[in-house]
Amino acid sequence: MKKIIGALVILLSFQSMQAQDFEKVKTSILIAKFENAKMEYDKVITKKPTLKESAEAYYWKSRIYSGINKETSLASKYPDAYDQIKTSLDEYIKADKTLAIAKENGQDPFFDIYVKSFKDGVTAFNTKNWKVAAQNFDQAVYYSDIVFAQGWAASKQKFDTTSIIYAGYSNQNAGNVDATIVYYRRLIDSKIMTPELVEVYRYLLLQLTLKKDKANFDTYYAISEATYPKESWVEYKTEYIDKNLNTDEKIKLYDETAASGKLTELELQMYGDMFMAGKNADGVSAEKGDYYISKAAEAYKKAFTLNTKNFAAAFNVGISYYNQFTILDEKVSDNIRALQTLNSNKPAPSKDPKKKIAMDAQFKAQQDSIKKLNVVLEAPIKEKVDAAIEWIEKAYAVIKDKDKLERAEKNVASRSVDFLATLYGYKRDKVRGKDQKAYDEFDAKYNAYDKLHDKYQ
Repeated sequence: MKKIIGALVILLSFQSMQAQDFEKVKTSILIAKFENAKMEYDKVITKKPTLKESAEAYYWKSRIYSGINKETSLASKYPDAYDQIKTSLDEYIKADKTLAIAKENGQDPFFDIYVKSFKDGVTAFNTKNWKVAAQNFDQAVYYSDIVFAQGWAASKQKFDTTSIIYAGYSNQNAGNVDATIVYYRRLIDSKIMTPELVEVYRYLLLQLTLKKDKANFDTYYAISEATYPKESWVEYKTEYIDKNLNTDEKIKLYDETAASGKLTELELQMYGDMFMAGKNADGVSAEKGDYYISKAAEAYKKAFTLNTKNFAAAFNVGISYYNQFTILDEKVSDNIRALQTLNSNKPAPSKDPKKKIAMDAQFKAQQDSIKKLNVVLEAPIKEKVDAAIEWIEKAYAVIKDKDKLERAEKNVASRSVDFLATLYGYKRDKVRGKDQKAYDEFDAKYNAYDKLHDKYQ
């Protein structure tokens, strides 16, 4: 313990001696004789070169040039004064971690760099020179953080909010994503809230989505909802899900959340969109694609249940069923082509009666096997066609009597009448020559919708 105390005494004595070395420098600065202070400083360094890299030397050098830079007559004589302030101050900060000398003798150099950096940043910002603006505001934030942390500013706030906002915007426009995130997180973490700053929250959520940073995304999503409750944030949540989960993971999350009853109309519709898009992903099997479409229909139905005026959700349910119908119908076409190929490649009949009977029986069995595949498909196809008609007509019913349709409404109306004409035409052709009453009914529906084709163009 005695050794430690002894070392501290020696250190304090050494620092006291250094302070005495710069006493004349200090006196000259106090009476605003800055050139004289520089002369005294040079004498000290010439006499004791080892002091040049001491905290005291760096500090007093920064004070000397701070004074010179403020006097017009001297500033022109020392054009590098500002650079000298910054270089010496940066070295001082590294040499005196507690900033004890500055606390005792004044903080002018800190304010000099802080203020000039801010002003230069504003100038560059106003001319949209984002790179230069970002560099200056980065510097302004760095020095202002020291000033505010030490309580040297007139304001007693924790940091300079304006500098951080400017630094964030400048870095964002300069494309410095990581730096922008740091600044915006500081603003959000400190609960800085104005109407304009909602874009800060949006930017942060977007970048956290791109970085796949789920922990921070969840944190700042919750903060965004609480801070700006009137804003719509759900798109950002679904965007994160869409970009960072595969379709199976999305369905798992959807099932878990839907079971709690917490999904909103918009979320349900967006899940439906994601599932529909999943069927078109590379490498998705037909079976898996069918499953994705059915889950999309489920999500859209729930959205429509929450709002029966949601024509888009109803239309999408209908389209999901229409897509399932087309997949099944394509299987029917494949089977017909297979049957045609089988028939065209029928082997020549054997001249041996017994062999001919056996070959005919075998060929018929092959034909029947293919025909049965289409028989099996009839019921599910009818189910999909009827469901598609039901839901597309629901969507059309919501908007068909409106005096003026918005763009989205007109698009759905136009597509609805075309799809319905196609579906009723299909049903009509299926009963052709079999059920005249049904044929006439479906034909009337087909014509009614077909006549509306040009109405919404």
